[in-house]
Amino acid sequence: MKTISPQLIVTALISVATMALVPVLVSSVAANEVTIGLVRVGIACVVLTPLLLWHKSFIGLTSKDWFYLLFIGMIFGLHWWTYFYAIKNSTPSLGALSLTTYGIHLVWINWLISAQRPKFSDVFAVLLCFCGCIIVVPSADMANQVTQAFLVGVFSGLLYALLPFLHQRVNHLSTTVRSWGQFSFAGLFFLFFWPQIDWQLSINDWQLLIILGVVSTLIAHTLWVKVSTELPSILVSAFYYLYIPIAMALSYFFLDEPMTAAKLSGATLIVASCLLGIILP
Repeated sequence: MKTISPQLIVTALISVATMALVPVLVSSVAANEVTIGLVRVGIACVVLTPLLLWHKSFIGLTSKDWFYLLFIGMIFGLHWWTYFYAIKNSTPSLGALSLTTYGIHLVWINWLISAQRPKFSDVFAVLLCFCGCIIVVPSADMANQVTQAFLVGVFSGLLYALLPFLHQRVNHLSTTVRSWGQFSFAGLFFLFFWPQIDWQLSINDWQLLIILGVVSTLIAHTLWVKVSTELPSILVSAFYYLYIPIAMALSYFFLDEPMTAAKLSGATLIVASCLLGIILP
């Protein structure tokens, strides 16, 4: 078994901690989903593009490489839009919980890719996650806005689960180049919705967007691209679940979001389901 460096473990922890700021920041800022997305990728591109041009990092990229970078960026852009929608139309913790189904999506995507029959523990984990989702939503009525937003977040988790597999297709490219492609072409995705962009924001909103762009985008996602490519998918899932307690704690302390018994129980089942897929043979 390949030895995993302590530096890579620390990198994963830093990445998750900085990404856990997102639900609270997105919920706090007055900007809509498109504005948040475009500003975040814009900041990342402004920093990364000159750096890559200086090092001539684009020389030698094939048409296949560009295709995958475009595809990765579009998937990432849609992932962000759906995730921001889930947060703004439910609560920060429910938005974070919906995205956590990412780990379960990784399980069944791996079934399809490896063409292996699912293990009993995998099936049990999927059912447990489903039960957690049922408990955590406020209503089984599909007309309920919060329930709809949660389901959109689950779809966002599916999109996010696709990204590590896509990045592995171009893992011969550097982490910085792949991060640039992910952000740049996600920016193209958000530009399709240009009329929806709101530039009339307060100074406080712009400050929050800058934090989102620098800390929770440029730093967090660049580090995550590295660890999600280099770590085994099982460990990637395990580290990601630290996102939930951090995000829920931040939402509780900074936004006074109530933590009901149903929400905590559902969260426990969702996280446990993902961890069971790792622990059980």
